[in-house]
Amino acid sequence: MITIDINHFRARVLQDCLSEATAAYWRGRAQTFEDARPKATDYNGRATSAQLAAKDAELAAIAAACRARALVAEAVRPEPISVEITEALKGVA
Repeated sequence: MITIDINHFRARVLQDCLSEATAAYWRGRAQTFEDARPKATDYNGRATSAQLAAKDAELAAIAAACRARALVAEAVRPEPISVEITEALKGVA
């Protein structure tokens, strides 16, 4: 039987939520998708030029969406923290 430490789980969820609210997180995600775009030096197996172009466009669009999300995070400075999070952190401190 697997035992779950609910307090550790809650802390990880809170940590992930706070991390994902930052512009740096979204810029990093954008870079990940940029890095995944097909390159001329890649081995592409049986993928056609059309398939590679479609995948390139898809990954470029996702990267652009991530960069847009980063701009939203930067525009909302300071990033708002909910009352629930503030209270939870007071209880832990």
